[in-house]
Amino acid sequence: MIHYLLLPMLLLLLVIVQITILELFSFGWIGIEISLIVVIYLGFHLDALRGGLLSLLLGFFLDCLTSAIFGLYMFLYVLIFYLSNIVGGKIYAGKPALIASFTALCTLLEGFVIVLFYRFVFGADILDAIPKIFVPQAVVVGCLSPLCFILLQRFEVFLHVEDRRPARRI
Repeated sequence: MIHYLLLPMLLLLLVIVQITILELFSFGWIGIEISLIVVIYLGFHLDALRGGLLSLLLGFFLDCLTSAIFGLYMFLYVLIFYLSNIVGGKIYAGKPALIASFTALCTLLEGFVIVLFYRFVFGADILDAIPKIFVPQAVVVGCLSPLCFILLQRFEVFLHVEDRRPARRI
């Protein structure tokens, strides 16, 4: 039960680490979106209600801290979560090559939707950002995703550990 209270704080901490520390390692060129990997992991491993709410919360935190269009990441993360949930139900999601390719595809989808939103909302033509920014970002995030999935599986086991030994007498 405590993990339901701990999980939103951990998601906020993930977003803060992603936008501060990970930006230092990427030198401001491409962003390493660990939060997108978490959303895809949630789509593969959680049910629609819990995973959808966690994806919405993760998108909300990212919108509050980084987005110029409020609600963009909430929309994107819920969309990618439900896409992952559908794909995760149809295929075996344990192969690293499949995880990497699906994560790279979702990163490209996210970049394309961001470009479209900026085009229609701000009138900014940033179509040239797709090959320069979003394609290398998709490659990096795709390569990191199998490792992150392994770490998230271990973290999930850590959250669901219960002490099943009987109580000892004092």
